[in-house]
Amino acid sequence: MDAGALVRQADQSVIDGIAQRKRVPPAALPPALTMTEATSVTVQRFSFSGNKLLSTEQLQRVAAPYANRPLSQHDLQHLTDAISSAYRQIGWLVQAYIPRQDLNNPELTVQVIESIPPSKPSQ
Repeated sequence: MDAGALVRQADQSVIDGIAQRKRVPPAALPPALTMTEATSVTVQRFSFSGNKLLSTEQLQRVAAPYANRPLSQHDLQHLTDAISSAYRQIGWLVQAYIPRQDLNNPELTVQVIESIPPSKPSQ
Protein backbone atom coordinates (compact mmCIF):
# COMPACT_ATOMS: atom_id res chain seq x y z
CA MET A 1 0.00 0.00 0.00
CA ASP A 2 1.40 3.42 -0.93
CA ALA A 3 1.15 6.64 1.09
CA GLY A 4 -1.63 8.00 -1.11
CA ALA A 5 -3.77 4.93 -0.49
CA LEU A 6 -3.20 5.25 3.26
CA VAL A 7 -4.28 8.90 3.17
CA ARG A 8 -7.41 8.05 1.16
CA GLN A 9 -8.23 5.25 3.60
CA ALA A 10 -7.77 7.59 6.59
CA ASP A 11 -9.89 10.28 4.92
CA GLN A 12 -12.66 7.77 4.23
CA SER A 13 -12.56 6.63 7.88
CA VAL A 14 -13.04 10.23 9.02
CA ILE A 15 -15.91 10.75 6.55
CA ASP A 16 -17.55 7.50 7.66
CA GLY A 17 -17.22 8.53 11.33
CA ILE A 18 -18.84 11.91 10.68
CA ALA A 19 -21.67 10.30 8.70
CA GLN A 20 -22.27 7.80 11.50
CA ARG A 21 -22.51 10.58 14.12
CA LYS A 22 -24.96 12.51 11.93
CA ARG A 23 -27.34 9.59 11.64
CA VAL A 24 -30.22 9.77 14.05
CA PRO A 25 -32.57 6.82 13.95
CA PRO A 26 -35.85 8.11 12.47
CA ALA A 27 -37.85 6.26 15.13
CA ALA A 28 -36.04 8.24 17.83
CA LEU A 29 -37.45 11.57 16.66
CA PRO A 30 -41.10 12.56 16.85
CA PRO A 31 -42.85 13.24 13.54
CA ALA A 32 -43.36 16.83 12.48
CA LEU A 33 -46.63 18.62 13.08
CA THR A 34 -48.73 18.93 9.94
CA MET A 35 -49.61 22.59 9.54
CA THR A 36 -51.92 24.39 7.13
CA GLU A 37 -52.86 27.99 6.45
CA ALA A 38 -55.57 27.51 9.09
CA THR A 39 -53.05 26.51 11.80
CA SER A 40 -53.19 28.96 14.67
CA VAL A 41 -51.89 28.50 18.18
CA THR A 42 -51.29 30.79 21.14
CA VAL A 43 -48.69 29.55 23.61
CA GLN A 44 -47.44 30.94 26.89
CA ARG A 45 -44.10 29.16 26.98
CA PHE A 46 -41.83 26.92 24.96
CA SER A 47 -39.96 23.74 25.74
CA PHE A 48 -37.06 22.42 23.73
CA SER A 49 -36.01 18.87 23.05
CA GLY A 50 -32.59 17.84 21.75
CA ASN A 51 -30.76 21.04 22.66
CA LYS A 52 -27.38 20.60 24.30
CA LEU A 53 -25.16 23.31 22.82
CA LEU A 54 -27.54 26.17 23.59
CA SER A 55 -29.27 26.14 26.95
CA THR A 56 -33.04 26.18 27.33
CA GLU A 57 -32.68 29.69 28.78
CA GLN A 58 -30.84 30.88 25.65
CA LEU A 59 -33.49 29.37 23.41
CA GLN A 60 -36.26 30.86 25.57
CA ARG A 61 -34.83 34.31 24.82
CA VAL A 62 -34.91 33.53 21.08
CA ALA A 63 -38.51 32.29 21.32
CA ALA A 64 -39.78 35.06 23.64
CA PRO A 65 -41.18 37.27 20.81
CA TYR A 66 -43.46 34.38 19.82
CA ALA A 67 -45.07 33.86 23.24
CA ASN A 68 -48.56 35.06 24.22
CA ARG A 69 -49.76 35.90 20.72
CA PRO A 70 -51.53 33.97 17.98
CA LEU A 71 -49.03 32.09 15.81
CA SER A 72 -49.78 31.05 12.24
CA GLN A 73 -48.02 28.40 10.20
CA HIS A 74 -45.65 31.13 8.95
CA ASP A 75 -44.96 32.41 12.48
CA LEU A 76 -44.06 28.88 13.59
CA GLN A 77 -41.69 28.60 10.62
CA HIS A 78 -40.10 31.92 11.62
CA LEU A 79 -39.71 30.58 15.17
CA THR A 80 -37.83 27.49 14.00
CA ASP A 81 -35.75 29.64 11.63
CA ALA A 82 -34.83 31.94 14.53
CA ILE A 83 -33.71 28.95 16.60
CA SER A 84 -31.61 27.64 13.70
CA SER A 85 -30.14 31.12 13.26
CA ALA A 86 -29.10 31.24 16.93
CA TYR A 87 -27.10 28.06 16.34
CA ARG A 88 -25.59 29.45 13.12
CA GLN A 89 -24.27 32.37 15.14
CA ILE A 90 -22.11 29.92 17.11
CA GLY A 91 -21.09 28.04 13.95
CA TRP A 92 -23.51 25.12 14.02
CA LEU A 93 -26.11 24.07 11.46
CA VAL A 94 -29.13 22.48 13.06
CA GLN A 95 -32.64 21.49 12.15
CA ALA A 96 -35.47 22.79 14.33
CA TYR A 97 -39.08 21.81 13.84
CA ILE A 98 -42.41 21.61 15.64
CA PRO A 99 -43.21 17.97 16.45
CA ARG A 100 -46.76 16.63 16.53
CA GLN A 101 -48.47 17.70 19.75
CA ASP A 102 -51.70 18.97 21.23
CA LEU A 103 -51.91 22.63 20.21
CA ASN A 104 -54.40 23.35 23.01
CA ASN A 105 -51.63 23.19 25.63
CA PRO A 106 -50.10 26.45 26.89
CA GLU A 107 -46.63 25.03 26.14
CA LEU A 108 -45.24 24.35 22.67
CA THR A 109 -42.38 21.89 22.21
CA VAL A 110 -39.70 22.60 19.61
CA GLN A 111 -37.45 19.73 18.50
CA VAL A 112 -33.80 20.59 17.81
CA ILE A 113 -31.48 18.26 15.93
CA GLU A 114 -27.87 19.25 16.61
CA SER A 115 -26.15 17.27 13.91
CA ILE A 116 -23.67 19.31 11.91
CA PRO A 117 -20.66 20.63 13.85
CA PRO A 118 -18.75 23.71 12.79
CA SER A 119 -15.96 23.29 10.26
CA LYS A 120 -12.48 23.26 11.69
CA PRO A 121 -10.29 25.96 10.13
CA SER A 122 -7.52 24.49 8.00
CA GLN A 123 -4.08 24.70 9.50
